[in-house]
This record gives sequence, C-alpha cells and structure tokens, in this order.
Amino acid sequence: MKFYESGDINKPVILLIPGTCCHYSLFDKVIPLLQEKFYIVVVSFDGFDENEKAEYKSMEDETIKIEKYIKEKFYNHISCIYGCSLGGSFASYLVQRNNIKVDHIILGSSDMDESNKLVASIKGKILSPIMYKMIHTGQLPKFMQKELEKTKLNDPTRYEQMTEFLNSFMVPALKNTVTKKSIYNQYVSDLVTKIDNNICQENTKVHIFYALGMGKKYRKRYLKHFKNPDIREQNMNHETFFFCHPKEWTAEVFDCVFN
Repeated sequence: MKFYESGDINKPVILLIPGTCCHYSLFDKVIPLLQEKFYIVVVSFDGFDENEKAEYKSMEDETIKIEKYIKEKFYNHISCIYGCSLGGSFASYLVQRNNIKVDHIILGSSDMDESNKLVASIKGKILSPIMYKMIHTGQLPKFMQKELEKTKLNDPTRYEQMTEFLNSFMVPALKNTVTKKSIYNQYVSDLVTKIDNNICQENTKVHIFYALGMGKKYRKRYLKHFKNPDIREQNMNHETFFFCHPKEWTAEVFDCVFN
C-alpha cells in the first residue's frame, strides 16, 4: 500500500480512499480544490498501484495498514476521511474498529452491501474476469456497451455521467498491475467484512452523500449502520456528485468539516 501526500502539511488532514478497482488518480480532479483547506493524503491499495508489486489480500489487511500509517505519520488523529463507494466501507470499518481518531468521515454513495462467503465468492467469480478485461483492454463488455448506447439515445446527460464513472476503471497505469486475484479479493472481502449496526464513536461525525437514484433501501442501510448520521441528499446516481460536479462536491466536503 502506498500513500500520496500533497499540499500544506500545516492544514487539517483529509484521507481519500478510492472505490472498487480504482486507481489513486481517481482524485486528481478534486485535489487542487481540496488543497485550499486540507493537506491531502490519497490511499493507493495493494494490487492497484503501478509503483509497487503487491496483491490485494483483504479489507482487514488494508485497514490495518491505513491505521498504522495514521498512527505513525499523524499521531493517530486526522480531520477527515472521504470514502468513494468502497472507500466508504473502509471509512466505516475504521470508525468501527476505533483504533484511530478522526473528526469526520464522509461516505460517497457507498452501497454497504454484505453477503455470506458462498454468495460473495460466486459474485466475485462472475465480476472479477469482467473487471479484469475492462481494465486490461480499456473496453466495455458487449452487454454493457449495448446498454450504454441505449442510454446515449434516451438520456444523453445520464450517458455522460455513466461514461465518466466507467472510465474510472479503465486507467492505463493499471493494465500491467492488476490481477484477477486482487480484483476478486477486493470485491469478496468487502462483501464478507461485517459493518456493525448503530456505530457511534465519541467526537466522530458521520456524513453521507446519499444519491437518491440508488433507491430508498440505502437510506435504511445508513440509518441501520450509524447512529444519527448527517445524510445529505443529492438527486443523482451513484457517485455522480463526485465524478461530474467536483466544485460542488468540494464545497459540500468543506461544509461537512468546517461548518
């Protein structure tokens, strides 16, 4: 695991955690905006970084490395963690474990999906070759391309949003880095890692960027997992706010932490 830092180290620290099968460059468009008020640290998962030879083992293994880094680098206390999709599950798990001190966590459209080991394994065996091919060819599977073309005709705005999201998986730097095993382990370990209900840690505020397009069941999940979360609704789809509205997204992050 690597950590990429930038900005003025005297400012409050924000830790940015990417989503499933995403490269650390995912945050490039928002880093200059966040630097106005934060010192930036971007997490780069094992198995998804071209600058080191490693394989993703499990969510717990990666979490322990994040905790160790925060403890050694920032005296075990940072201002904020933003988790993009899967990254939100990491932020939740970090608060649940309570081994570090963080003032705010922000979940970006995290689905909080959970499965038993058998179901998770089956899902992982289906998903990992699809994602592997996308990453290594830079092309969508035919069935996904077909659906995307339909969307382009019926809803051009939604098409642009989906294209922006899907492009986050097809980063050239990952072509010679990511293995099917890393993809499988990342996906499956997320599903089988249990996030507690009614999580509440003293001095940690939980904020959730809730994409209404994902459906009502996700609000129920957030209210189940967290005690009194600050749920901020966006009339958008999964992580559209982050991918397509970086300035507005940054302003909302600032509002969570500084207001």
